[in-house]
Amino acid sequence: MAPEAAANPDAFHEADVAYALDRAGYSASGRLMFQHYLWKDATGCLIHPSILSDVGGGGLGPKSSNGEVETRIADVGTGTGAWALDVAALSGVDGIDNFIVHGFDISDEQFPPAHILPENVRLSVGDALADVPDGLRGTFDIVHVAHFAGVRALGDDPGPVIRHALALLKPGGWIQWDEWTREVEVVTLSPSPHCDTALGVSAKIFPPWLHDIAGHLSKHGVVQSARHDSHPRNTLLPGLTALWYMTAEEVIKIGFEEPTRSMMMQMLLAAHKETKDPKIRAMFRMCPSSVVGKKPVDA
Repeated sequence: MAPEAAANPDAFHEADVAYALDRAGYSASGRLMFQHYLWKDATGCLIHPSILSDVGGGGLGPKSSNGEVETRIADVGTGTGAWALDVAALSGVDGIDNFIVHGFDISDEQFPPAHILPENVRLSVGDALADVPDGLRGTFDIVHVAHFAGVRALGDDPGPVIRHALALLKPGGWIQWDEWTREVEVVTLSPSPHCDTALGVSAKIFPPWLHDIAGHLSKHGVVQSARHDSHPRNTLLPGLTALWYMTAEEVIKIGFEEPTRSMMMQMLLAAHKETKDPKIRAMFRMCPSSVVGKKPVDA
């Protein structure tokens, strides 16, 4: 398929898809788990060091009945709960406070079985675009938001999720928003026109607010808002490339109807041939980006 014959990504927007990815299938859950471990390897952390330094410097939360500091963390859009479980496992390690982690997602289809959850992890159904229940307002020291680029219901404005996260946060608490940046790089031995085309089409699908999450947070009163990008090492490129193809295929199957779906899949398969071609070996470098900031103490 020639690059100029690529499908029109506007069909995705016309399909009125609320969420661009799958929730029900085992492949979707596997992709999320794979994504989590690649992210952790590429960044070297789960919670950004600027937040951990505050936690380690005396703790954010109140003391429990046994005198230990407890830090309450909300994971908004928890999915499989992988981040929540990994963060909970940090509790008490190397001087880190005891973490109590509560994961929320609009669907529980990808939650792990409740009986395997540790005592300091709870997973619940919750809508990040809706008002926060009174019992949860202002109760968390850290709110983690991750991978909302596929939530088409947000449109061009992440404001509803930001307001939801800030309502969960205590005054002076931290927000961390994790997304893959839109600035994906094709790493190749020789020209890869099909990969270039596929990358160009995918860039049109994802929302423009990914470029300036820090700015959007600042507009909603978040202070010390800063973006921290990671540049994954070359040995992670095969995994990142596989994740890129897995995500793209899922988006195509969920977000497009025929005949556009078939046209998009042809484009993806043509790109994959360039990835397998020993003379080209085109790969995609996706870069993790964490935006952190604080809710004002007087908010």
